[in-house]
Amino acid sequence: MKIPYVILTLTCVISFSRTHAKIGYFWHITDFHYDPLYTSQGDTRRFCRRADERGSSGHHRALGRFGDYSCDSSLELIESAAKYMRTRHSENVEFVLWTGDIIAAQYAGNKEDRYRAIRNMTELLSRTFSSHFVFPVLGHLDPSPSESLTNLWMHWLPLEALQTFKIGGYYTIEQSHSKLRIVALNTNLFGIREVNSVPAKAQWEWLDAVLDKAQANKEMVYIVGHAAPGTDLRPAYNSLSVDANAKYLRMIRRHAKIIAGQFFGHLHADTFRVIYNKDQPVSWALLAPSVSPHHEPTGASNPGLRLYKFDSDTGKVLDYTQYYLDLAAANRVGAGGPEWIAEYNLTQYYGLRDVSAESLHNLADKLRIGAPHETAMFYKYLRAYNVKHESAENCDGACAHQHFCAITCLEHVAYRQCVEAAASALAASASSADGISPAFDSLSILITAVIFLT
Repeated sequence: MKIPYVILTLTCVISFSRTHAKIGYFWHITDFHYDPLYTSQGDTRRFCRRADERGSSGHHRALGRFGDYSCDSSLELIESAAKYMRTRHSENVEFVLWTGDIIAAQYAGNKEDRYRAIRNMTELLSRTFSSHFVFPVLGHLDPSPSESLTNLWMHWLPLEALQTFKIGGYYTIEQSHSKLRIVALNTNLFGIREVNSVPAKAQWEWLDAVLDKAQANKEMVYIVGHAAPGTDLRPAYNSLSVDANAKYLRMIRRHAKIIAGQFFGHLHADTFRVIYNKDQPVSWALLAPSVSPHHEPTGASNPGLRLYKFDSDTGKVLDYTQYYLDLAAANRVGAGGPEWIAEYNLTQYYGLRDVSAESLHNLADKLRIGAPHETAMFYKYLRAYNVKHESAENCDGACAHQHFCAITCLEHVAYRQCVEAAASALAASASSADGISPAFDSLSILITAVIFLT
């Protein structure tokens, strides 16, 4: 990946150097939510930028050096993440996916201050990955595409990519040594406010053309963005409009054979999505948890980093290792600093044969709470979802099926039908004298029917 800058300005074809012929690695990092004003010299009432939003304003709890579950990220937390990433497979890392929401939502700085904060994060990643390309995408908290932002990231992106990024915040990267293409989307243009705008229409036309060309050239594609398609358990996190969501899913189904992976952030949680074409799982999306700690009334999550293992010739994702920081423990350590550790390995943790739509469909099917072993699998998933935070969340049967519906029913109507079917079946189970088995049998039929509608 040590390529002279002049080459980058001439072509959008990037050659990634690697030690091994096929096996490579790439990082996926997302949702820094960097708060330049974070300080541990105070309490949540006075200094936490999210205190009021998260209902913590009445608590006089001291803040930790590396952050707080009710706050956005401190600089020291992000620096510790960068320091750790330098130690993992550095010689085989081929690129980094950086999927948006760089600055904290509650950071009250002006436009110049926010740009300076993004520049500081960019410089930190440039030092961390001095011999690698970082491919950034815009989150909903990030500024709109501009010449300033384009200039900031021009050392990572070739000329052709910079041209479309400056206009609409999206671009594509083509490799010369393999048949893998990276397509970086501006998912802000899929939102309700932008769905009918000129830039949004331009991105749809561009995406259609890029995927058609990739299919004609027999390339495999990674789609990278901030917000994933589908509906989340927390309605506030649904970023795609109904029309844009449906249009995106149709496009994925049409090009499913060449899409080797979809990678998103935004939810601050560790989860996945399966896309179906009629009754067949045809594509998948993996959602990485945030670097920022996260807190909701129903639970919290620790900071996370994700390292993928892939076939760098074909783009096939082989596995990933999820790393995390126990934030509470990190704030108790002394000068030695926080300890990022491996949380789990995807295929081993869930017992997957491979990383494919079919395998993830089978995993999703095991998350429906019915038999004891299914209950155990769901709570294993929930621990990963919360990035190993000992959350006080009480996720009952209805909650579990909401997770299942979010994973498997990405059309908005299908998701509602799935949740309603689960609610009806659970209500029936409450009045059944024979236990929950009949209700879960009917629930299985109802949810299966809803999946096939998508």
